[in-house]
Amino acid sequence: MMFIKLGIIAGIVILGGMIFSNEIDNLFPTTSATVLDSLKNDVSIFGSKASDSVEQRIDSSIDKIVDKTSQSISNEISETGDKISDKISEAKESSQKIIKEEISNFNPIESIQNIFSGS
Repeated sequence: MMFIKLGIIAGIVILGGMIFSNEIDNLFPTTSATVLDSLKNDVSIFGSKASDSVEQRIDSSIDKIVDKTSQSISNEISETGDKISDKISEAKESSQKIIKEEISNFNPIESIQNIFSGS
């Protein structure tokens, strides 16, 4: 109800301003020009501030995305490196174990006898 009243009042003021715009310009020539310039300036400043705010938010979002992506990639590389290191250690240990077993089972006299006996 209150918005309807405000709308009617605003409509009357705007309509009156449109109808009597020449008279208003004649009575207050610098005021109307100043008001228009002020409005243009305010709109321009608002547009500039809005643009700067959007730009800052986009920059901030991009920085967050880059940081998260970088951290994720770094974590994946570290995990992969750890897995490779573990596999290399396992292969080294099993190789050492196999070599020790083969050396302990090696009998040089038996090997030489096998060479000469042909088996």
